[in-house]
Amino acid sequence: MKKEDFIKGMALLGVAYNKEFKEDEISVWYQMLGGYTEEEFSRAVQELIKTEEYLPSIAKITKTIAKTKVNLPDAEDEWQDVLRAVRQYGSWNEEGALNSLEPYTRKIVKYIGFNRICMATPEEQTWNKKEFIGEYNSLKDKVLEHTQLGVSETKLLNE
Repeated sequence: MKKEDFIKGMALLGVAYNKEFKEDEISVWYQMLGGYTEEEFSRAVQELIKTEEYLPSIAKITKTIAKTKVNLPDAEDEWQDVLRAVRQYGSWNEEGALNSLEPYTRKIVKYIGFNRICMATPEEQTWNKKEFIGEYNSLKDKVLEHTQLGVSETKLLNE
């Protein structure tokens, strides 16, 4: 983003939060946020002005931008996809079942164990579901953090 576009966004923040930014503050903020597009920055600033009572930090702005880039499905929906794969492929075709799942879902199913899910009693499946949802939501948070830091998605999938 061009510095003049960034300065407009900072001016908007300044007016909204009654804050006058010094030149060195603008330089630091631009160093941290200048790599985003003007649209991403502007959209995040406008959203935060509408929702935050106090001046957002650089981290809050990068997190807001990252949230627009990360669009992972709901954990409950992904669990239903896991159960669908179990019904469709059974324990005899683990590879086919895993390949039918989204990458993050596949990662968690491998962690829990596909055969464990396939062979579970109804009571055990309740615990599998709880574990899956917890792990999936934790992974979603990691994806958001990695996106915020600019770390590649491939690295997260291979951890």
